Amino acid sequence: MDNIIKVLFQGDSITDGMRLKDEASRWDKNHQIGHSWAYIVSAKLGLDHPRKFEFINRAVSSNTVVDLSERWEKDAVGIAPDILAILIGINDASKICKDASYTAKDYIMGYEKLLQKSLKANPETKFILLEPFTTRDNYLRQASDTLAILLNELCVKYGAMFVPLQDYFDEVCDKYGKSYWLWDDVHPTEAGHGLIAYEFLKRFESEYL
Repeated sequence: MDNIIKVLFQGDSITDGMRLKDEASRWDKNHQIGHSWAYIVSAKLGLDHPRKFEFINRAVSSNTVVDLSERWEKDAVGIAPDILAILIGINDASKICKDASYTAKDYIMGYEKLLQKSLKANPETKFILLEPFTTRDNYLRQASDTLAILLNELCVKYGAMFVPLQDYFDEVCDKYGKSYWLWDDVHPTEAGHGLIAYEFLKRFESEYL
């Protein structure tokens, strides 16, 4: 079918979902997307719109924006996606808390450079940027909230879709308990991934379908 829309997922472990990363394993279609919110999104859109989308996941566990920049040419620009969905920031927030030389400004400037590189290669690239989140009530949460504010501003600047997540996690965690959604205050459970997918799809389907 012509005009298949290529959707690329990028980010850290929250999106990685233990996907197979070895080039020699590309044949194994059961383990390319990983068991994360990206899998739920791919399954739902693939079911509802057969052969309309191609889904690719290149997220890597523990990544920060700095790590993304080091592999961006191969794992983003080289894939030439029509839609690029990125969830990155919690590891950056952690780094900010531990390393005084790394700041929120470094995060957002690095993030912006990624968008610029993709736009230079394909000016028609559409961006969906997901908000980092945590349920830890400490410096990590403060850092993550700061990054989220900057990320929202970046979305406005580039006309990107912003997917808010922190407030939704706060709401359901208050009602049902944190561990039901984020088992270690950072990494989602199955239900947590479901929440991310739900908020993503709600906006994606409104914009693109």
